[in-house]
Amino acid sequence: MDKKITINGIVKEIGANWKAPRVCVVAEDGIYLVMMKAEGKNLFYEVGNKVEATGIISKTRDGFRRITVSGYEVFEMNDDYHHEFGYEPENDFGNSIVNGEQI
Repeated sequence: MDKKITINGIVKEIGANWKAPRVCVVAEDGIYLVMMKAEGKNLFYEVGNKVEATGIISKTRDGFRRITVSGYEVFEMNDDYHHEFGYEPENDFGNSIVNGEQI
């Protein structure tokens, strides 16, 4: 069921009190949890930025989509892109993501 795809979205940090911090890519069609291997680890430095990420997509036991990133490109964003995904750059803690779900 694993397949290679390219997604576009904003990198956000996922927080949970009992787990190590992780990142995800919030795309138009949903949230993709990033596997913390190779290139995925580097996305920690891109939190808040728009990226085009390529990698292998799979599903977690809980049914969430996850991506093992093999490469990515960072893009400059304009204000419209932030609002399209419900992201306010001046309030990086708004629209938090916990355990793969936007709250």
